[in-house]
Amino acid sequence: MPRSFLRYPTAALAILALAAGLATAAPGPGEVGGPAPDWTLDAYGGGTYTLSDYQNKVVMMFVVGYG
Repeated sequence: MPRSFLRYPTAALAILALAAGLATAAPGPGEVGGPAPDWTLDAYGGGTYTLSDYQNKVVMMFVVGYG
């Protein structure tokens, strides 16, 4: 290793940490930044809505909690 690299151990550690972070796998389903898990919702007038039916479309959910 070049000597100049060893002069700055903090910078060397930061570069290694960044490289390790970039090498991690993509987030899986249900993880922050990953795809949403598939689910099915019963419709008010009958029938169902399934999230996978709206793949590659924008889906907006409004959830209200009563209690």
